[in-house]
Amino acid sequence: YRCDTEDFFTNMDCIKDAMAHAGIDNSKINQCMTDSGGLKDDAPNALLQDQLAAKDSSGVVILPAAFVNGAAIRGALEFEVVFKAICAGYLAGTQPGICKECASCPDEHTCVVNGFCHTPKAEGAVSNQVFLVSMLGLTVLFGCGIFIQWRRAQRQTRDQVRSILAEYMPLDEENKLGSTAIVDDEDEIGAEGVFS
Repeated sequence: YRCDTEDFFTNMDCIKDAMAHAGIDNSKINQCMTDSGGLKDDAPNALLQDQLAAKDSSGVVILPAAFVNGAAIRGALEFEVVFKAICAGYLAGTQPGICKECASCPDEHTCVVNGFCHTPKAEGAVSNQVFLVSMLGLTVLFGCGIFIQWRRAQRQTRDQVRSILAEYMPLDEENKLGSTAIVDDEDEIGAEGVFS
């Protein structure tokens, strides 16, 4: 925490102080680095080369691996695999909120980074209430349209029947009412009946 700025990160006094607080013997670290090839020259790392040669001679194949709660995870260390392994290590009911929030998210990495599951799939989702209200509104709209069309068709049919009857029925010469046998919704039927 003391060497966390760029100025102090490479400062030897700060590095020695951090090692002293961590309980690390600075002389052993320096000796190991010197034995490995040092930092001054562009020399091969002798310890690393010895380890790689021993690995090749014994036929050991190194796979990427991570250990979670003492269990090795080998192979492709994808974020989702490691995240699920970490979350599975908690007892039921003790998982952190991020495990509960992001476990079922399609993009777990983005969920962990943002702190919530936010995907295009979730954006496009419509609640049941909105869906039902929309369907009800469309049903009412189409119902009104159908009713208006039905009334219009009835009115046109009535007008056609009136015109046909007017051609074939003689008009009442005395009162010249021009009434027909068809009663209009707006016509009032008097006490005398439909025909006057």
